[in-house]
Amino acid sequence: MTRPTRPFLGVRRALALTTLAASFAAILPAPAAWAVHMPKVPELSASALTPFTQSDKQIWDAVVPLPDGRMLFEAPAWIGNPGPQLSIRAIDGSFAPYPDAAWNAAEGDVAHRIVAAAGLTLLPDGTVWVLDSGVPNRKAPAVAQPKLIHIDTQKNVVLGTVTIEKTVLHPESILSGVAVHGNTAYLADSGVAGVIVVDIPSASSRRFLDHHPSLTATRPIQIPGGTLNWGDGHPAAIDSSMIAISPDGRWIVLQAPGNYLARVDTSTFSDPDITPAAMEEIVTQWYKTPSLGGMTIGPDGTLYWSDVSTGSILSYSTGRIPRRLITDPRLTYPGTPGLDTHGHLFVPTMQLDHSAAFQNGKATVKWPITVYQLTLPTTPPPT
Repeated sequence: MTRPTRPFLGVRRALALTTLAASFAAILPAPAAWAVHMPKVPELSASALTPFTQSDKQIWDAVVPLPDGRMLFEAPAWIGNPGPQLSIRAIDGSFAPYPDAAWNAAEGDVAHRIVAAAGLTLLPDGTVWVLDSGVPNRKAPAVAQPKLIHIDTQKNVVLGTVTIEKTVLHPESILSGVAVHGNTAYLADSGVAGVIVVDIPSASSRRFLDHHPSLTATRPIQIPGGTLNWGDGHPAAIDSSMIAISPDGRWIVLQAPGNYLARVDTSTFSDPDITPAAMEEIVTQWYKTPSLGGMTIGPDGTLYWSDVSTGSILSYSTGRIPRRLITDPRLTYPGTPGLDTHGHLFVPTMQLDHSAAFQNGKATVKWPITVYQLTLPTTPPPT
């Protein structure tokens, strides 16, 4: 059974909320941070962006540098990639399936293999959590229940898995994005907007912000050539698929690729006295971002964004200071960047609009796919 392309949801509700917010804005002083617009001129020159590694057969959408210098690469099945979906690049430049070939097998017990890689995040202790959505084809039903996979990157073994309960999922749910702090995981649902909060020790899950307008795809993804469309010509409607958590665990930020960045106080998820109405109001529009291909957060809370509409890398500090770090034609649909401990950002160029998922099953990618290394500025933002 093929899923029809979903129309953009929540438009009327979002417009109503926008009108209400505008009415309040007319009588209340606006926060100073709202006046800070994204600079149009990038700070860094082209020399700050250098090729790091390439692939002539896989489209990597995310990269995670490990403390020892190795790097993890995600090549999700849904955009038409061959396996492995998760691979590791050794310091000598060689690649291997990660954590091993069995976990990247195309067939076998779904409980012990990656069915559909949909996000990964590195924890301070050096372990990695990988999200498996169980949906290798966004236009078809799930083939497995989604799960989290916990990997020890020193021993290169799976420590355990957490299966996401069916009760928090819709039939059209496609989990796509994971953030972890302590014993809690936060998952973004890109099929039906919402946030899944997972208590890792008990493997119990709860769903919040179901169909919330700030997490629902109400704006099309913009790329240099216009609107990103599926192969059938319809605009790509992808709900909240990007998520990150502040280093102290207090806030999560979420975004549907074409929408604006939203911020949520995580304490509300454990507040037994919060009302449904109050829950609807906990989402704050945090910045009017362009269309994004991915985001990550640094240990100081700075957010790094890949802007697919202009081929740029942007940042946003905890003080709400935006910076346009670089704009470069080589950044063709940049994906989720990875930050190392030496002031470098690693950015995969996905060419997502040319992948099989958006070209009726036949990719038009210009190989190779390149991951670039960006040397971050050491100076404060221009005044």
